[in-house]
Amino acid sequence: MLALAALVVACGDDGSSGSTSAVTSEVTTTQAVTTTEAVTTTEPAPTTEPVTTDTVPVTMAPAVWPAADVVFTTPEAAATDFVSNALGVPAGLGEFMAGDARSGEIEVFFEADGASTSVPARSLLLMRQLGPDNGWFVIAAINEFATVTSPESGATVAAGTVTIEGVARGFEATVVVEVFVAGSTDLLDQQVVMAGNFDEALPYSVDVDLSAAQSGDVVVILVRGGVGLETDPGEFSAIPVIVS
Repeated sequence: MLALAALVVACGDDGSSGSTSAVTSEVTTTQAVTTTEAVTTTEPAPTTEPVTTDTVPVTMAPAVWPAADVVFTTPEAAATDFVSNALGVPAGLGEFMAGDARSGEIEVFFEADGASTSVPARSLLLMRQLGPDNGWFVIAAINEFATVTSPESGATVAAGTVTIEGVARGFEATVVVEVFVAGSTDLLDQQVVMAGNFDEALPYSVDVDLSAAQSGDVVVILVRGGVGLETDPGEFSAIPVIVS
């Protein structure tokens, strides 16, 4: 029995030593990762040409009064200055009659002893705001019995002899035609012509000399009927023209 047990043990040892368990080792292969650095290319910014904007001067329609660089904040102030200085008489003015937000009309009367008389208006002033400062200007004065039909308002005329035509009437048929630079009381010329008497306006034609005016000047043509009274403006009209 002991011999058999020894034999079994011997056989068992031989089997154990003869069996070899295979150990498989997995090899992890790491591939090298190639890193490519991003190359930043800076292109020059497109050149932008500077934009040149031409400054356009502010223009305004020609006006009878005042000069373009004078600003009156109310129509009454502009009208008063015109009558007092251009006509040389007290300013008997009616109320301002608004047209739109920037224009209107003012009647001019003969003012005696500080009060306007009941005679019909001597003229109707057309008022308007003009220019960058919105100043008030007299752009024309109109009366059907003292008109200027040639040249037209705003026309361009030469700095020389200009023929003025229209219809007018006055005391003893006397009509006075004056020309001056807008805003100035210095006359370029003055002519006295014969036209209609008080009962009827008749045609007139007269030459005036604008040779003393400068190119670009706004010149006022003022026509008024004689009345024989120094403080009476008489029936009058006025328009602006531009010297070439």
